[in-house]
Amino acid sequence: MEESRSYRRERKQAKKKKTGRGSGSGFGSIQMEMRRLRVLIPGGRRLNQPDLLLSKTTDYVVHLELRIRFLKTLLSKLIV
Repeated sequence: MEESRSYRRERKQAKKKKTGRGSGSGFGSIQMEMRRLRVLIPGGRRLNQPDLLLSKTTDYVVHLELRIRFLKTLLSKLIV
């Protein structure tokens, strides 16, 4: 999926601002991953609370898995 311009700009700025603290697994990288989730999950941009965003993410993954299962079943019925 294509990244938004603002996300790419924030990512570039984060790379420039990196301090020498470990491997980048601090709070800033968590925020970056949360932003990435907000872009990928439908309706995620409105969610500011991490627990709601993660809940919405799990619901969306389950939805996608069910959709894949349905499409595979439909395809197998059409081929036979």
